[in-house]
Amino acid sequence: MLFRISLIALSLLVGCYGFVSGAAELAASARPVFPDDPKLSKQLHEAPGWPGGIPFRSDLESNHTLIEALDAVRDGKASPRNDHARSRVISALSETPYDAGLWLTLALLEAQRDPSGPAVVGALRMAYITGANDVRLMPMRLYTATSADALFDLELAELARGDVRLMLTRRPELRVALVKAYRQASKQGKAFLEQAVQAVDPSFVGALRG
Repeated sequence: MLFRISLIALSLLVGCYGFVSGAAELAASARPVFPDDPKLSKQLHEAPGWPGGIPFRSDLESNHTLIEALDAVRDGKASPRNDHARSRVISALSETPYDAGLWLTLALLEAQRDPSGPAVVGALRMAYITGANDVRLMPMRLYTATSADALFDLELAELARGDVRLMLTRRPELRVALVKAYRQASKQGKAFLEQAVQAVDPSFVGALRG
């Protein structure tokens, strides 16, 4: 008798999980695409809210977190909206610490607060570690590293050089993103990009500056 009750309870639990998970997926928004330059990105649609986050679906919760965070980054300044998005990203990362997109978004949010702060370097380094081969993140990673003056960190600078090398040698379609990053870069960021490009493809330095 006890076994039957346990089995029925387990069946109900699994059924409830399937229902809630399915409902969450139907109402969820797709994962946003990272732009080359967050200031020029289009405003994203508002993600439907779930009190306390989306139950059982950390993947969907991270998608909604990215939507809110990228919209906050688009504003281009520190604000209460930035603070809320930052807190939500940190909370989502506690559930999915392997999400490179969330780490990159956190770096962008931290850069609005303190462009030269250690929090930017730490988040950006994690974005590289967790998504080293994610081509979709390369333009935004390079933009963040060169515009936020984060390249004083030698390890981060070497990781950024790897992005430049790959963009020039294996991903020619990303050369445009390289030029965009250069235009938005700080003085130190521009110098870094010129040196990194010179080491791989000297003929492209002119296009970079042009």
